[in-house]
Parts: sequence; structure tokens; C-alpha cells
Amino acid sequence: MLQKNDSRRQFKDFRTFWLSHTATQFGAQVALLGLPLVASLSLAATPLQMGVLGALEYAPFLLIGLFAGVWVDRSRRRPVLFLSNMGRALLLALIPILSAIGVLRMEWLYTIAFLTGVCTVFFDIAYQSYLPTLVSKEQLVGTNSMLEGSRSAAQMTGPGLSGVLIQMITAPMAMLVTSLSFFLSALSLSFIKKEEALPVRPDTPRSLWQDIREGLQLSFSEPLLFGVIRCSAIFNFSWNVMFSVYVLYAITTLHISSGWLGLVYGGMGVGFFLGALLVHKAIRTFGMGPVIVGSAMIASSGGPFAPLAMGSGSSAVFLLMLGQFFFGLGMSMWSISTLSLRQAIVPDQLQGRVNATVRFVAWGAYPLGSLAGGIIGDRYGMQIALFAGAAGLMIAALTLFFTPFLKSKEKTMNELHRG
Repeated sequence: MLQKNDSRRQFKDFRTFWLSHTATQFGAQVALLGLPLVASLSLAATPLQMGVLGALEYAPFLLIGLFAGVWVDRSRRRPVLFLSNMGRALLLALIPILSAIGVLRMEWLYTIAFLTGVCTVFFDIAYQSYLPTLVSKEQLVGTNSMLEGSRSAAQMTGPGLSGVLIQMITAPMAMLVTSLSFFLSALSLSFIKKEEALPVRPDTPRSLWQDIREGLQLSFSEPLLFGVIRCSAIFNFSWNVMFSVYVLYAITTLHISSGWLGLVYGGMGVGFFLGALLVHKAIRTFGMGPVIVGSAMIASSGGPFAPLAMGSGSSAVFLLMLGQFFFGLGMSMWSISTLSLRQAIVPDQLQGRVNATVRFVAWGAYPLGSLAGGIIGDRYGMQIALFAGAAGLMIAALTLFFTPFLKSKEKTMNELHRG
């Protein structure tokens, strides 16, 4: 009976965490389309300014990512999640206020994007490190699939909601919805009952750099982890080469409205939802390694659709939506499988630092890609930037053929369940 009650309480706590995660994802998806549209529609941003905006949003992963990982490993993770989402809620609420009083400028948007990125760094590292304290290792793939399902639902409806809201109440005012969702997510975390254990302290005092070095050493010495990090870095760089000009290209070259653009992004959500449904069965059938490689190939195949979408009208919308679908399908399966692998094979006391290392390298590539995309788009045209990004996505997927993922299905599955 005691074990049954513990299991019931564990599920209730995860369900609360799941609801918090869902609210966060809806806010993030509205902001994903909303921030670039604030810049392009309200402030008439150039391709270079769009690239700078995207770079500043992800620059904190490069600047403070590794330090945030040490902080998360030295702290309880739930308070970090709470403060991070409260910070994002307050920062994004500034956008409609600044717009209403007539002082919204790109400089303000740059600042808000950067500080929001700082909060995102701490939230993402803490969230990935917190889940293994709520569920067992055997439940990681299943619970990550549920969390990814929420993300896919948000991606199916969030961009469309963002587009409709922007048409109805303007882009700056739509940020209020994002702010509210982050606030509700932070509030719901207070209902989790399970007490989080204090972090294990080393017997001898350690410097910040020693802790960082320990996370880096494991991340780059383990072939499976390094293969994921390398592929993610190249993929994310190339993705942001494309995304830095994607919205502006769709609006100014293809003449797609914000409402239709929201529908295009909904295609990614459909792909995410399908990927979250399929990944568990795919791992059981083919093994973790083949699924990781296959998901990267599927995601990279979505790249060429954007530069090939020419003209205007339904055909361009369809091609963009198809590309977003393949992005979503592949990235959903990739995220679930690689995160579950990392959570299973990395010791708990290193979860924050290894997650931070992945974010530092992989997500640190985002601002570099944004700057590169903005420069290429400004000098050679946005379509060339889209083609360059699509080529980089294929290169990222091909790097996985030089890893152990395809050598032994059994070995990879044993790695997942080790410990």
C-alpha cells in the first residue's frame, strides 16, 4: 500500500510539472513568432537587425551557459525553474508597455531578448536536470515523450494563435499572452509536493572552474554524448542561418500574412506531435542509435523547402508548411531520444553541468548562425542564406555516420538502461 501511495504521489508531482511545462511551451511558441514579428511589423527591422535580434536571444548560452550548469548542480532545481519563468514573464510584459507609451525601439527589443535568453538558459538546464528526480530511469523515455507531446501541441496551436493575436491586437500586445503563460507556469511549480534533496557536496572544496572542467570532460570523452553535441552544434548553427531571415523572407518576398505564417509554423507542431507519438515504439523496434541518426536525417530534409518556395499564394505556404513538418517530426524524435539517453547515462550530480555543456556548444551555435544568416541575407539575398542553411543541416546529419550509434543497437540500448 505504501509503495502504491508513493507511486500515485510521484505521478501527481510529474503531472503538475507536466502542466507547468505545457504553459511554458505555449508561451515560448507565441514568443517564437511574436518577437520577430514585433521587429519586422512594428519596427521595420532589416535582415541584419533580425540576425542581431536572434543572436542576442541565444547569446547567453555562450556567455553564461557553463556557469549556469555549475549553479544548477549546486542548487535545488525547482526554485531555479520558478525564478526563471517569473523573469521571462516580467521582461516580456515590458514590450506592450513600451509600445503603448511610444518608446519601443530595436535597442529595447535587443535588451529584452538578451535578458529573456538569460532566464531561458537557467530554465532549460534546470528542467532537464530536474526530471530524473521526479521519475525513474525506466520512465524517462515515456515522460519525455509526454513533455514533447505538450511541446508539439503548443507548436501546432501557438504560432497560429500568435498570428491571429497579432492581426487582432498588434504584435506588441500579443506578448501579454506569452507573459501570462510564463507566470502561470512558475506558479504551478509551487504545487509539487516532493521535496528535492540537497545537492551532494564534495568532500573537499572545489573551484568553479574545476566543476566546469568535470562536466566538459565527460561530455567530450563519451563518444555518444560527443556525437550528439557535434551534430547539434552544426544543425543549430545552420538552422539559425535560415531562421534569422525566414520570417522576413516569408513576409516581404513571398507576401505571406502573419496569420498564414502562423499556420506554416503549425506544420512543425504537427510533426512534433507525430514524432512524440512514434519515438517510443521506434526505439523499442530499431534501437536508440538508429532512431537518433534517422531523426537527424528527417529533420535536415526539411531545409530545402524554404528556399524552393517561390512566388506567393497557397503553393508557397504548402512548401513552407511541409518543410516545417519534417523539421518538427525529426527534431521531436531527436530531442526525446538524445535527452533520454543523456539523463540515463549521466550521473545525477553531473546532470546540470553536462546539460549546460550541451546547451553551451549546441545552443551557443544559435547566435553565431543568426549573425551569419543576417550578414549573408543582407549582402547576397535572403534566398541564398536559406540555401546555405539547408546545406548545413544535411552536413550535421551526416556527422552521425562517424559515431558509434549505428554500430550496435544492443550496446546503445544497454547504455540507456545502465545504472
